[in-house]
Amino acid sequence: MEQVLEKGICFRLGDERYVHPLSSVKEVLSYQSPAPVPGAGAGVEGMIDVRGHMVTVLYGTHLLNLDPTQCEDEGHILVLDLPTGYFGIRVEDVEQVMDLPSDEETQTLEYRSHDCIQGTLQRDEELFILVDFSNYCAALN
Repeated sequence: MEQVLEKGICFRLGDERYVHPLSSVKEVLSYQSPAPVPGAGAGVEGMIDVRGHMVTVLYGTHLLNLDPTQCEDEGHILVLDLPTGYFGIRVEDVEQVMDLPSDEETQTLEYRSHDCIQGTLQRDEELFILVDFSNYCAALN
């Protein structure tokens, strides 16, 4: 019997490439300016309506503690469908869907520690950082 691999969606912020599990990604949108939310935290850009669902849009640079000046315009929104609601993560570019590795293939990340970062993956001489925003977004409620 063939083993079913989990898929991930690859996106870019600055010079780094990230992979998030595809299982919680509802869709990828071209960037649209969210409506501001008074009193929202520093990482919240605002809210958008996606087919009748209100989506809280978060800055990807803020989630990953990146300097926003090191990134080009963040041109896409990854919409996550989580048990706690819909969240959008603003990213620079969405590049591909790829197979996620088994735990044995994942390396720990030595140079940067963050709750959303799960480890790293080397593919075709490129480094991908494995992330999962689900727990972070669930804590916002």
